[in-house]
Amino acid sequence: MNLQEALLKLHTREDWDCILDHIKVELETAMLDFQTPELLDNHQKLARLAGEISAFDRLLRVFSHAEE
Repeated sequence: MNLQEALLKLHTREDWDCILDHIKVELETAMLDFQTPELLDNHQKLARLAGEISAFDRLLRVFSHAEE
């Protein structure tokens, strides 16, 4: 079994949308954190936040592509 097949099986579960919704909320929360002044002044925290946003975005793109 490969990742694509595993994701297709997960997509048939009734709680799959809950997982996607949670990732979307985490992505939105991380994007809102860019408005926090403490993070804008610290380049390490800002880089970590950018990495989190990138990871959440990538997960959503991979999981959404599996649904097609």
